[in-house]
Amino acid sequence: MRQDDGSMLQAAMAYHDAGLCVLPAVRTDHIKKPMLDEWTPYQSRSSSPEELVGWFTGSRGARSLCVVAGRVSGDLEMIDFDLGGDAFVPWCAIVEAEAPGLLERLVIESTPSGGRHIVYRCTEGVESSTKLARRNFYADGPDETAIHGKRYKPRYDSTSGSYSALVTLIETRGECGLFLCAPSPGYEITQGDLAAVPVITADERETLLTAARSLDEAPPPPFNGTSTPPWTGGVRPGDDFNARGDPRPILEADGWRRVRAGENEHWCRPGKTKGTSATLKNGVFYVFTSNAPPFEPGEPYSPFAVHALLRHNGDFSAAARALKQEGFGMSQPTYPGFPLPAHVDTGPVTPDFVSVGDLVERFTSVRPPVIHGLIREGETMNIIAAPKTGKSWLALDLAVSVATGGDWLGRFRCERGDVLILDNELHPETCASRIPQVAAARGVGVDAIRSRVYVESLRGRLLTTTYLREHLEAIKPDRFKVIVLDAFYRFMPPGFSENDNGQMASVYNDLDGIADRLKCCFVLVHHTSKGEQGGKAVTDVGAGAGVQSRATDTHLILREHQEKHAVVLEATVRSWPPVEPTCLRWTYPVWNADPELDPSAFRRRNGRAAKSERPNESWNPARFTEEFVSNTRRTRVSIVAAAVDRGLSKRMAGDLLTASVDQGLVTKLVAGRNVPQEFILSCAERVPLGAA
Repeated sequence: MRQDDGSMLQAAMAYHDAGLCVLPAVRTDHIKKPMLDEWTPYQSRSSSPEELVGWFTGSRGARSLCVVAGRVSGDLEMIDFDLGGDAFVPWCAIVEAEAPGLLERLVIESTPSGGRHIVYRCTEGVESSTKLARRNFYADGPDETAIHGKRYKPRYDSTSGSYSALVTLIETRGECGLFLCAPSPGYEITQGDLAAVPVITADERETLLTAARSLDEAPPPPFNGTSTPPWTGGVRPGDDFNARGDPRPILEADGWRRVRAGENEHWCRPGKTKGTSATLKNGVFYVFTSNAPPFEPGEPYSPFAVHALLRHNGDFSAAARALKQEGFGMSQPTYPGFPLPAHVDTGPVTPDFVSVGDLVERFTSVRPPVIHGLIREGETMNIIAAPKTGKSWLALDLAVSVATGGDWLGRFRCERGDVLILDNELHPETCASRIPQVAAARGVGVDAIRSRVYVESLRGRLLTTTYLREHLEAIKPDRFKVIVLDAFYRFMPPGFSENDNGQMASVYNDLDGIADRLKCCFVLVHHTSKGEQGGKAVTDVGAGAGVQSRATDTHLILREHQEKHAVVLEATVRSWPPVEPTCLRWTYPVWNADPELDPSAFRRRNGRAAKSERPNESWNPARFTEEFVSNTRRTRVSIVAAAVDRGLSKRMAGDLLTASVDQGLVTKLVAGRNVPQEFILSCAERVPLGAA
C-alpha cells in the first residue's frame, strides 16, 4: 500500500522540525538508498523545508524516506537488528537487566524483513557505523546462498575446511550513515516517536552497545601481541602461556569479577557492580565495553595478551621475558641469515670533517621541499594524536595530496610524487575502502592516484625498523616522495622501549639513513601518552621518550579542541619558519581547516577549555625570572607552585626555570644534605647556606 504525498511530506516536515536530516529514498527487494544522485553533502548539512516539498510532492514524489545519522541530526544513532531481528529479544533482556527502564525510553521500529531499529541521540556524540555482532552460516560449497532474503557468497576457511558466510546480526548506523524508516512502506513505529527522539548519556549508550557485542557469535581471531620471528626450536613463552596459562588470576588482580561460570564465562569490568563486560571462552577473553582500558571494545584477547597488557603495560617483549623466568617456553630464538641491524655499533667511525669554505661550496642550497612549510627530502615527520582521533585518515589525506601535488589541508603545498604506505594496523580491505573515500572527499578520482599511492598491509607480519632497511633495499632512490609508517609503535624492534631515549634515537638514526638513500621523507603516525595534553608544550606531546620530538625534523600534533569534532594542529619544524596553529574540523572522512575556531582553546577531560601555553610567544626565561625568582632564596617547589598558580603547567615551569639557570639569569645554590635545592637571582648577594 502506497503512502500518499501528504502523509509522507507531513512526516518529513515533522522529523525536520525535530532536528533530523531527512532525504527521499527508494526501496526495492534488493536496494535501499537515497533517491538522489548525490547525497553526501547532507552528511554535513540538513535538508531544507523547500527541498522536502520538492522531493515528496507531485507524481514523481518519493514514496519512502530516510534519515541521516550523526551530528547533522543532533548526534543521532540507530541500532539495526537484522536476520529477522533474531538477536532482538535476548538483547532486550540483557539491557533490561543492566539498566532497568532504559528500553522504555527508546524509539523502536519494526522493518519489512522482521528486524528492529532502536533510535536515540547521545549527549557525547556518536562514531561512524559499526558492526556489533555477527554469525557464521555454513554452506555446502561456494555457490551463492540466500539467508533471510539476502544473498551471500560463502568463503572457504582453510582452518575449518568448510565454506561459510559471515552475516551481520547487529550493527549501528552512526556518523554519515543513514537508514529508511516509517512511514516508508513496511516500517512501523512500535514505541516512541521519531519526531521526539530521546537523548541518552554516553554510559547508557555504552550499555546498549555492550549488550549487542555480547551476542557476537563470530568474533575475530584473538589478539596475541606483536608478532615475532619464528623460533627455530621449542615453543615461545607467549604461545606456551596460551596453551597452559590461566588469565583468570590476572583479571581478578586487576579488579575484574566473574559473574557467571560455565563454558562461556561472563566477566564484569572493574568499577562496575553488575552486568557483563566481557566473556572468557576457550581461552579467549572477548571484551564488549569501551570503559575497560587497556582493552578495546569488540576485540578478543589471548591469555598472553591479557598478561602483557595488565601486568606489563602492553610491553609484549617484557611479558615474554617474564614468562620465560616463570618456566614458560623452550629455547631461545635464533635468526639465521639476517644481516646485522643497522643501529648496532660496528666500531669507530672514520672522521670526515670539512672546512666551512668547502662546506658552502659543496652545498649551495637546502634540500628540496616535499611538503612546503613542513618537511624536505630526507627528513622525517611525526604525526601525533590520541588513539582513535583520526590521525590515520589525516595521513591518507596527506598521501592523496602528495600523489596529486595538491595543498594538504588547503595550507601546505605538496610536491607531486608517489607515496608508499606501510600499514600494520589496518587490513587491506579497510585500506581499499578508506583511500577512495578520502580521494573522493578531495574531488580526486581513483584513477588519478591508481599508480601514485602504494600500500603494503603488514598487519600480523613482523617488520621492525631493524629490518626495514633490508625490506626497502629493492626500492631505487627517488622512487617515492613519502613513505608512511602507520602505526609507528608497531615497528619497534622486540625488546625496545619507546620510553628509552637511547633506543629511540637509534631508531630515528636508522630512518634517517634509509630516507637519505631513498631521497624520500618518512611520516611516522604515533599516539599521545595517557592523560591531559592541553597543558603541554608541543614537543612534550607524544608517547615515549622525549628524543622522539627532538630527533625528528617536524613534530606535528593534534589536540582536542573544546568544540566537538575539532582539533588544533600545531607543529615544531627544523628547516622552516614557525608554523602557526590551525584548527581542523572533522567532516567524514577528512579534516578541514576551520578559521572560525580559536586555536588556543583545548579541551580538557572534564570538558572545559584549556588555553594553550606558548613559551615562545608569552613566556621566556627572562620573563619567568622576573615574575617568580627574587633576591630571596626560594625552593624549586615554591617557584613552580607560583608559576602553576599563574596558569603554567608544572612541566613548562620546570623547563623555564632550567632555561633561566642555563642562561645565567638564575643561580642554583649548592644544597647540603637533606636540604631542598634553592634558587636566587644571579645578581643577588648570596647568603651562606644555613646563615640566619
